[in-house]
Amino acid sequence: MLEYIRPDPPATLLSDLFDDVEPDDAATFAAQVATELPQHGAMPYRSISKGWRELRSLYELQLPYSGWFVDVTGAESISVLSERLGSTLLAECEVEHLTLSELTSSSEDLKKLTTGIATWIRDRTVLFDGERPLGIVYPSKWGTTLGDNYAMWLRRTDDGTGPDPVTEIEPSSIGKHTKPFVDAARLRGMRIF
Repeated sequence: MLEYIRPDPPATLLSDLFDDVEPDDAATFAAQVATELPQHGAMPYRSISKGWRELRSLYELQLPYSGWFVDVTGAESISVLSERLGSTLLAECEVEHLTLSELTSSSEDLKKLTTGIATWIRDRTVLFDGERPLGIVYPSKWGTTLGDNYAMWLRRTDDGTGPDPVTEIEPSSIGKHTKPFVDAARLRGMRIF
């Protein structure tokens, strides 16, 4: 959820950007912007505004009674993905050895890989019980103590065959009372307003 909020821009020296800065000046663009933002009434870096939180909600869902999520980062899954996709998707993405690192990466260069893997699992995987998976589960790239992430496919909605058996129980706001959000912000050195 916090991935798009980049805490700091790159540490580019001001002298690399502007002619009127001395080459021996060690100030960075990030430091200068961080200094000037509050002076002009803006929120400082590493801040999550109340407005950002108010535009989002957490949803508690009731999932189908039976079904499975594929642990895409499990050793068995990585082995199967490497075997089945090694000569196609992995080769196209120039990934010689698939690891947890690639599967949890937010790099634009690996977006084709991660979405391709999810699509392959959705479209081609049949589980031990003959059913298709409900979705995938994977750990937070910021650490396993932040919990698991679930991506669920709404197959009937996607296929135009009717509503999926998922019920929204209750939406709730995101704020200082939301422990996973507070933990993630704290661990990334961000402030919540």
